[in-house]
Amino acid sequence: MTFSKISILALAVSSITLLGCNESPKAQSNTTQPTQVVASQDKVMQTSLLQNRIPATCFVKDSDNLAFCMIGDTLIYERDAKKEEQATINEVIGNYCDVNKPYTINGESVICSFHQNRTYNANPVNQRAIVASNIQTGRDYLAQVATIPGIQEVAPGLYVLPLKKAPEGAPAITRDVAVQLETKLLTPDLRVHSYMLDDLVTLDGLAQGNPFAQIFPSLKKGDVVRVYIDFAHYPNVWNVDSSLQGLPYIWEINVLNIGPKPVVNPQQVAPAQQVPANATPATDATDNKATDDKAKNDTKK
Repeated sequence: MTFSKISILALAVSSITLLGCNESPKAQSNTTQPTQVVASQDKVMQTSLLQNRIPATCFVKDSDNLAFCMIGDTLIYERDAKKEEQATINEVIGNYCDVNKPYTINGESVICSFHQNRTYNANPVNQRAIVASNIQTGRDYLAQVATIPGIQEVAPGLYVLPLKKAPEGAPAITRDVAVQLETKLLTPDLRVHSYMLDDLVTLDGLAQGNPFAQIFPSLKKGDVVRVYIDFAHYPNVWNVDSSLQGLPYIWEINVLNIGPKPVVNPQQVAPAQQVPANATPATDATDNKATDDKAKNDTKK
């Protein structure tokens, strides 16, 4: 097919309008919208950016081609049962679907937002490899943490970053008080992994070797701090996901309240039943048996 004369003329006019090739300075000054011509010319000369592409749908019938889809596009995968070694629907969802967005499963097909995920097999061999890699990553991570303005290394492998300062005269954490905390365990990109609200602790109640014992005495009611704890110095202090083992433990601690330490009186744990003075306490058959056994043993001695 050849272009018609009208099409060629239209292309020529468009080129002159966009690029202003044949317009004289005087003619440009007389145009009603000179800024639009300049803006169009700038847009034509700009490099096209891939992230500004039109959203697309990626159809895949052979799972070997899944990796060629682009992040953010809609993936439609229809498993070809006739072809050998095709990925299952679960494998496609785990490897290539953004599970934070809605997705649809229909038989042997799935529709989702394409996203290449980090995947691994959960077995002991891979776990050891993950931990070894995390330890090296943790060293590099903490080297950057140590340069954060205002951060304090209170002990080897124990860094504290103040986020909010307690008011003047606020009560401090001592061994004579109970502390109400809000604590959050964070991932290295500072997302909340898990948390405890209204957690009540005492210094005496902390397990031996718990790094918080070195941090709490410096805190007051109203303090908020982020604590970076080197796994190499405090291994296995907390149970975390296998994928986080070896990485620094990162906690945010908010001291909500400090109050009197609960006092437990052993006599008040199980108060004796009040018996009327004129009543005869009932004897238990078990007590009688114990008394008889003791008498027999004393006799033998």
